[in-house]
Amino acid sequence: MQVGNAAALRLKAVVEADPGSLVRVLQFFQARNLIPRSVASERLGDEYLQIQIELDPAELAADGFRVVVSKINELPIVLAAVACE
Repeated sequence: MQVGNAAALRLKAVVEADPGSLVRVLQFFQARNLIPRSVASERLGDEYLQIQIELDPAELAADGFRVVVSKINELPIVLAAVACE
């Protein structure tokens, strides 16, 4: 997705389908006073949840975004989290 000349920062993560999983991932953005452009989640069977979060690049530099993604990957409920172009 493009807004002006800047591509959105997008995170995709697969996490355990736990009631607190979405909140645990979003807390990293809340801690930085960021409001995502969009948040979507989808159940993948009974055990997993896919989360997609999109941010305006004017709100967070790409390097900072990669730090957030790496911290999300450290959560025990996360199977994989990646920054997407």
